[in-house]
Amino acid sequence: MKFKTRFLLILLIFAGIFAWRYGVFPQLPQPSAPAISASQTSSESTTSAHVTATPVESIVSGKSLSSTYHYQFQKGLSTANQTLFKQAIAAYNRTGLVKLIAGTSKNGNTLTLGSYSKPMPASAQTFELGHGGPQITETWSALGTSVVNHASAQFNVAYQSRLSVAVAMHELGHALGLDHSTSKTSVMYPVDQGVSQLSAEDLAGLKKIYESKK
Repeated sequence: MKFKTRFLLILLIFAGIFAWRYGVFPQLPQPSAPAISASQTSSESTTSAHVTATPVESIVSGKSLSSTYHYQFQKGLSTANQTLFKQAIAAYNRTGLVKLIAGTSKNGNTLTLGSYSKPMPASAQTFELGHGGPQITETWSALGTSVVNHASAQFNVAYQSRLSVAVAMHELGHALGLDHSTSKTSVMYPVDQGVSQLSAEDLAGLKKIYESKK
């Protein structure tokens, strides 16, 4: 009796091993490792980059200016320099924040584009490649206050070989009311870096002056 019981026990053990080995019995699910989300593997506190607007010329700050300008070229401005200004104008128009149109205006904003010649002393460490800026006129009447910008932007043709779209962008930025920036990625950095694309800071500066203006 003991022999039979022992034999049956051994037989059952071998049957169980066989069944487990060849999948007769269903395998129990293995415990899975806890899922790790992307937010757990990286910082969960992400903040959008803060954009510091390019400074605005004090004469323009707080003024209610129309975003539309009529521009014309000063007599004698070379075709090459007109082309540089036109490329800069196209870049500003693409922002949708300002609208620069060829022509004249009696009562609205105007922009005169020209040139001058001013050689710097031999000892000078920097060169003046151009000049630009706003000229604000305010008129008061019973209907309210009218603010108009008679702006200008000019190339210094004493350094014609150094003139570029980047210089045109800088001087045009001054004419529209932007001041110098400390960022080298801004078109308003005071020393020419060859930057001809408006930065996020430059766009923010323009928005401060012209957004929601007609």
